[in-house]
Amino acid sequence: MLSSRQSVAVAAPFVLALAFMQEGRAAGKKQMPEPEPFGRFTVGQVERRLGQPNVHVYDGNSPETYAENHLPGAVPLSSKDIKEGVLPEDKDATLIFYCANEL
Repeated sequence: MLSSRQSVAVAAPFVLALAFMQEGRAAGKKQMPEPEPFGRFTVGQVERRLGQPNVHVYDGNSPETYAENHLPGAVPLSSKDIKEGVLPEDKDATLIFYCANEL
């Protein structure tokens, strides 16, 4: 089970449809910020997805934290390790990335 200190985010390529604002809006209209490009799962939603086909879980914590507490099946992965061939080729796969949130 995940602790409440862990933050979970998911990126599902080609699944999330995000509407971006059109450029060149009339002057004086309030500009809205661009939407976040990733969706978010609750801890319970992640738990229900663990072990399902085509769901890949990546742990962005330090090697020490990964060794002490990681989700079953999670692969350790830091941002510097994300290169071609590391992530699944299937663009419909659900990718779950998490790390400790000590804010």
